[in-house]
Amino acid sequence: MITVCKEENSYLHRLDIRTKLLVFLCIVVMVFLFNSPLYNLVIAVVLLGLVVPARLDLRGIIRTIKPLIAIFLIIIIMTCFTSQPEKFMNDSSRYVFFYLLPDQQIPATLGGLFIGLTYLLRIFLMVFATGIFTMTTPIDDILQLFNKIKAPYELSIVVTTAISFIPTMTAKKDMIFQAQKTRGAGISKKGIIRQLKAYVPIMIPLITNSILMANNLAVSMMNRGYGANKTWTSLHDIKMNGRDILVMAGALSLLAVCIWLRYGLNAGVV
Repeated sequence: MITVCKEENSYLHRLDIRTKLLVFLCIVVMVFLFNSPLYNLVIAVVLLGLVVPARLDLRGIIRTIKPLIAIFLIIIIMTCFTSQPEKFMNDSSRYVFFYLLPDQQIPATLGGLFIGLTYLLRIFLMVFATGIFTMTTPIDDILQLFNKIKAPYELSIVVTTAISFIPTMTAKKDMIFQAQKTRGAGISKKGIIRQLKAYVPIMIPLITNSILMANNLAVSMMNRGYGANKTWTSLHDIKMNGRDILVMAGALSLLAVCIWLRYGLNAGVV
């Protein structure tokens, strides 16, 4: 579950939502520019260095990433054996650790390992950046942004509801998990088939709860006349200041440097 830090007045919270979106887009572009894990690792270190001073509660993001560890390992193993040596530009990346089958078939390459680590870092950065954005951005700011760009109110309610329901459904899942475990459900059974059967008592009440929550939300919106007026007013108006300009300029400058490294110097490739 992603929670907001106790100190909600950090510099990340005070940034304008448009600044955060621009920084998020810059991060997305940068991580897909390079297929070398070293460059993506540098981006991850820079992002962590910017987030740590805000003293955010990152335990929710860590809990989100932990279930992905097995997937990370599978990705690394698959890329090691599915990447052929001739596809890499660098001689060092063509190094073969060993062959899985006789007659030099299915090689495990160093470049494949690099590609797998790159995918791992990309997933981590995307999950981490998304978690930081949702933790530090109030729903009211997102609604105001949609209002400023004249987006349909249907789109705004779909996006904001999806974002706000993520921690709510996570909390529901944890509560149902503990309740079913207390009742003796074999949730910790080993084996894929047994685990799938064990999670049936969790998924059924979770789906039922989500339908009931959606129905209650629809009734509440209807009673409040949501959508009767195409425009709405906000208690606080979002506005940018000098801090936002500096952050946006820094993000765009870093993106320009990454583009120059990738296409000007042909760096960050395996």
